[in-house]
Amino acid sequence: MSAQGKHLLIPPHLGDPQIVAYLDGELARSEMNAAKAHLESCWSCRGRMGELQHRVDSFLDARAVLLPDESVLAESRVEQFRQRLARHASASEAANMPLREQFAEWGIRFRNSASALLQYRNALVASVVAICLLVVMFTDVLNTRVSADTVLLHASNYEASHLPEAGRVTRTSVQVERIDRRTNAQKPLGTITLVRDSASPAVYVSVDSSSGKTENATVKDEDRIAQPVLNAVFSGENADPSLVQYLTAQQWVPDMSVSEFRRLVQLRGNTEASARRQDGNFELRYPFAPGHPSGIAETLLRVDARDYAPTGLSIFTAGGDGGSEYRFTRTAFSSEPRTTEMAMLFAPTIPSQASATLRPEPQMSRAVPLSYANSHATEGEVSVAEVLHKLDTCLGEEVNLFPMSDGSLLVQGLVDSPARRDVIRRALKSIDGPLSVEVYVPRELKSGSELFKPPDEPAEGLSSSGSASSATLAELSGDSMPLHEMLYRHFLKSEASPQDTDKQVALFSNEIVTLARQTFLHAWALKRLDQEFAPQRIAGLPASALQKIEEMRQDHRRWISTITRRQAEMLSPVAGPDVTSNVAQAVVGQDSDTLLRLAQEQNDLVRALFTTSQQTAEPANSLTRLIVVLKQMGT
Repeated sequence: MSAQGKHLLIPPHLGDPQIVAYLDGELARSEMNAAKAHLESCWSCRGRMGELQHRVDSFLDARAVLLPDESVLAESRVEQFRQRLARHASASEAANMPLREQFAEWGIRFRNSASALLQYRNALVASVVAICLLVVMFTDVLNTRVSADTVLLHASNYEASHLPEAGRVTRTSVQVERIDRRTNAQKPLGTITLVRDSASPAVYVSVDSSSGKTENATVKDEDRIAQPVLNAVFSGENADPSLVQYLTAQQWVPDMSVSEFRRLVQLRGNTEASARRQDGNFELRYPFAPGHPSGIAETLLRVDARDYAPTGLSIFTAGGDGGSEYRFTRTAFSSEPRTTEMAMLFAPTIPSQASATLRPEPQMSRAVPLSYANSHATEGEVSVAEVLHKLDTCLGEEVNLFPMSDGSLLVQGLVDSPARRDVIRRALKSIDGPLSVEVYVPRELKSGSELFKPPDEPAEGLSSSGSASSATLAELSGDSMPLHEMLYRHFLKSEASPQDTDKQVALFSNEIVTLARQTFLHAWALKRLDQEFAPQRIAGLPASALQKIEEMRQDHRRWISTITRRQAEMLSPVAGPDVTSNVAQAVVGQDSDTLLRLAQEQNDLVRALFTTSQQTAEPANSLTRLIVVLKQMGT
């Protein structure tokens, strides 16, 4: 290398380590020559060398004061090691001088190049950091396992960039299928099309159901889309009541958007989530808590790995038969011009010379009541039933609680007066969730109002009112009431007039009839309660809801026991000690069927003894049987 080339490799200034090494003579010969040449031509480095040498001299002066005598230091093992190391270094330098000079030359070049690069170290560090950040940000592209939240964030950005621009609308079409997970049999449920406007919050909805029926509607409030859409798709045998109730309560719209997906899983009772890349898509799995009231076991959202566009959703339901998969696939997503015809969908007016007349807004299918056999009980239903129980609507009033096909609840019935209706309405205002109240008085039914049939038909041979409601007052005529003579003799006292005795018989008889009716109504209400909250309907309900149901059952049983004991205590003196002493305290089951059968029998016996009857049997025998039945129910 020429002298001019060597000069170009010399850095502008020597560093402190190089100057100290030069002063100590620790540099190789070539380095010493290069440093010496530089110092001779550089005032700055010579000044720096003088400053360093002054500091070294000051250090040595202070060190000389603190260290012991040289003779002591010379005898130390450290000093001996240093001397041997110096001799070894001198011998090696003498033997390998040419090779060392070559390596020293390369070392000078490397250090000089590194010194030049260090001037740009900040830029280098920034570049490295930026590269690392890019790698971390796009890890989901380079790997198959990714973060579900990261993918959802990218999908949200995709949706934000595809909102309808001014003068345009977006059209989304979703195909819905139901797949039997045990047999893999697929059944189409319909196609949903939603058109969103850039100039108004209205949404045009069109649903083609599996039956071939097409329903259209312009929904002005987006929160009201869920109910008509879900009703149109999930109808008849395609309905999974628990699932529909949950989706409707969440106001979920199956448009494959991230916002709707978050609404779907926000109450899943689980925090686990996972995502992985599979065949050009990201699959985001969000499991629900075991035994979730909706019946959902897991949801899976599919997102295109190229642009993060949501493409499909699967809702997996749990069940003893393996459950079902409800698959929603986005078949179209486009932006279209907002033509005059398209604008009419969102502002349906027909202009005229005088004014604009509103075109009737098309309506979708109305929600219909479900039977207990085709629905699952919810916490909301338990809460409503508890309120109605406390109001005693189950005791003779024709008031029913219906689970509806859209997931809501309906309280419908007939009461005697507007005041009673107001009491029921005020009590039900405390209930959260979708609930409708349709309670009528008799005159309103005459004007065209109609009541639904009860959710389940009454047990065979029984009715909710039946014979109990007709036995309200005792028949006071001695010719028509079989037990009148026996009661008259029992209450007759020497100082009482015949009129007073008849009044006492009447009061006694009316109380017995009233108690018999109450017993029957409580037994009937208990049976209805067991039908409404049968084991298959309450599966998946939390312990708090199950406790409320059991408390209502026990309340009816306590009333039945209390009332029948009261009746037995009243009738035993009339029958006399000879009859009551022969009546055994029989133990019978306390299930609702047994109690209802006994309540029916005691009610029929009371009617036979205290009302007009053509019965030919001896009243004493009927009275004895009545006391037996009452003691069986009062245990």
